[in-house]
Amino acid sequence: MRTPIRSEREAFRLVFGTVAVIAVAVVLGVVTTAWVGVAVLVVAIAVAVVAYLRADNPDRRQALSEAAHESHPAGSTGTRHVLVVANETLAGDELRKQITRVDPEHTEIDVLVPVLTSRVHYAATDIDRERVAAQARLNRSLRWAEQCGIVARGEVGDPNPATALEDRLRAFGADEVIVVTHPSEDESWQEHGELKRLRRELDVPVTHVSVGGPAA
Repeated sequence: MRTPIRSEREAFRLVFGTVAVIAVAVVLGVVTTAWVGVAVLVVAIAVAVVAYLRADNPDRRQALSEAAHESHPAGSTGTRHVLVVANETLAGDELRKQITRVDPEHTEIDVLVPVLTSRVHYAATDIDRERVAAQARLNRSLRWAEQCGIVARGEVGDPNPATALEDRLRAFGADEVIVVTHPSEDESWQEHGELKRLRRELDVPVTHVSVGGPAA
């Protein structure tokens, strides 16, 4: 839960802003009509609430950051770990170069394949077909990595994208995260906002590579 007031400065700003808004509303109510003053006060409160809800929450638990900084029981030492979120099958020279650009001989990738579903299927937990598709995407991605000479492992993630990311980071960690997506016009609802959250919470490079379009 977000703490509304976290310092004396914030308390002073809240009191000063409240007094200022009430004063302006009262003045406008006297100069014009009482209804104008009330309307101004209501609008000001609504704007303040919206701004508060849209602002970054400093009290929000940074689950991905916490997971990334824990000890990683499944990770190996002396190796560069790259977490690849495969919303689309891994493919292409651009992705290969991005993975191997730093110390290719000591780089391994952890392929996380999300189960991409419609909102209706996700709510109804009717995801058998989507899970089969995700497993096929994982198999194709691991074959591609093997053909490129990249050491890789992977799994189909939890249907909840946030839980899947947190689990993989806790197990293996990451020196870099690469998010592989469909072209933007084919982006699923689960992919939306994924990059923003990763970049906000993690202190390692987060790269976006789009594959599967006409160019590919």
